[in-house]
Amino acid sequence: MRIPVPVVIGSVVVSAALCWWLRTRHMDFLSPAGTLKPLPEFMTDPVKPKVASGPAPEAEVSAPEPPAPPAKSDLDLGDLESAPGLAEYSEYASKGAGHMVSLATELELKGHWDRSLLAWERVLDSCRPSPQERKTAEDAIMRIRPTLTYWNIDPAGDIPFLLQMATRKAASKNQKTAMQEAADFLRKDSDHTLLIEARVSWASRKTTEDLPVTIYFSNSSKGESESRGLNPGNDAVEHHQLLILSNAYQLLRQELADLDGIVSPENSSHPGDPKLDFQRQITRLHWFRFAESLNQASSGQN
Repeated sequence: MRIPVPVVIGSVVVSAALCWWLRTRHMDFLSPAGTLKPLPEFMTDPVKPKVASGPAPEAEVSAPEPPAPPAKSDLDLGDLESAPGLAEYSEYASKGAGHMVSLATELELKGHWDRSLLAWERVLDSCRPSPQERKTAEDAIMRIRPTLTYWNIDPAGDIPFLLQMATRKAASKNQKTAMQEAADFLRKDSDHTLLIEARVSWASRKTTEDLPVTIYFSNSSKGESESRGLNPGNDAVEHHQLLILSNAYQLLRQELADLDGIVSPENSSHPGDPKLDFQRQITRLHWFRFAESLNQASSGQN
């Protein structure tokens, strides 16, 4: 079957016109050359890709500055290679308790426990600390001292001392026991720098009718402290020991208050447990100066 010529020609014309229209219908043949046609709306505000924070990978990263060197401490720790004396660091007392606290702390941090303990003691016996500084020093002494050996490990180097009790009548067994236990405690509290022994005497000149029992310290050279009277309420060992230690503490305070170059202990803050007064407030230098004072007093009497 033959397709009529008009149909063939029409189909060709329609196909050519359709192709031309589809491909050129958006073209602008009327605007002058060089005129830019606005971009379609979807191209005017493209979504910006997210950019990671921080410098670009190719950017040069500057090296961090080295940390500033720590400030040089003005604390003089002393000659750490030599054995310290009981009065070590006393020369820094004029700088104040705050300076001494810093010195003691630094020594403790560096592991020089024996020297740190001496510096903490200087806060109490060579400075005028604030209540907080005093408590810090007392707590440090209670923390460090039990970990160290006795200051004097050679008994031959102990300074002999007597804790004496005088009575108007024969002392009871419990009084003698309390005196011995008190002397043992005081010897330990002096860190064995003093060899404190108990002695009980009857009908001593130290007694009075109003005070049937008195206690006092003395040394081998006949030097004596002031005496303090006791008035026991019962015969229990604990009661006698409480009276003995409470009054012994006051005897030390009284003697040290008259000495130059050392700060005497505070008044009792543990009346129910005088052992804490000794452990927290009496330093080894206090004991040494107390013994030295009685020796000087006996020399003066001679």
